[in-house]
Amino acid sequence: MIAVTGAGGQLGQALVRRASGLGIGVLALGRAQLDVTDPARISQVLGAGRFEAVVNCAAYNAVDRAEDCPGEAFAVNAYAPWLLAQQGIPLVHVSTDYVFDGASERPYEATDAPRPLSVYGLSKRSGEEALLESGARGVIVRTAWLYSKREGTRNFFQTIRRLARERPEISVVDDQVGSPTLADDLAEAILLLLRAGAHRRPMSLFHFAGKGSCSRFEFARAIVRSEGLACRVRPVPTGAFPARARRPAHAVLSCSRFERACGAAPRGWLEALESREAWEVL
Repeated sequence: MIAVTGAGGQLGQALVRRASGLGIGVLALGRAQLDVTDPARISQVLGAGRFEAVVNCAAYNAVDRAEDCPGEAFAVNAYAPWLLAQQGIPLVHVSTDYVFDGASERPYEATDAPRPLSVYGLSKRSGEEALLESGARGVIVRTAWLYSKREGTRNFFQTIRRLARERPEISVVDDQVGSPTLADDLAEAILLLLRAGAHRRPMSLFHFAGKGSCSRFEFARAIVRSEGLACRVRPVPTGAFPARARRPAHAVLSCSRFERACGAAPRGWLEALESREAWEVL
């Protein structure tokens, strides 16, 4: 049996669905069931059962707001993972490409040195460091540009689809490059890591993201096309949309370590976007 924190988010929902479909016992813990910054509540909830692993999908993802509210970001992204690791249960923790500065011309390996540009990125890196130094068992899985196509979720895909339905033209930045990752694919990858027993060893780092890369503009254009919408997508530089937090310009992730550990490669980001079928390799 596994416990999933942040079960109400797009990744948490995907993981609960997939694990349940495979007959894996799941304790789904949304915000109402577990405040991941409350040590007493964590001990009460997780100490009450025997879990193969805890998968931490809870996160503070308000990138710009974090610049003004660093305490909130660090509480959820750094302190909470450390608290969860103290329970003695193997932990799978989800991190981000925002731990890198995006200056590399090649895909980032899990062994590359992080250089966060924002408070959000720094809080996520601090969570990684806390886990790597904790002596706990488990894995940290960095991902990028996570989205879900399911209604009711909030992400880049949903925003572009909504705007494209409302407007004849939208502008999207073309100088930020990354690897869009479908939440259902990441859920499958996490279960593959569990199946491979990676969580039973000392804490280590893996990358999982959609294969290949694109700009935000290219991703938006592909979304509009896949949804059969008539909206025109116009490329603009990042400076056209001033933001509180700096974003990495080229944070593409190499999934080579994951591929070696699990014997499976992520599918291409465009294939995942346009496909009506899940990436199922278990």
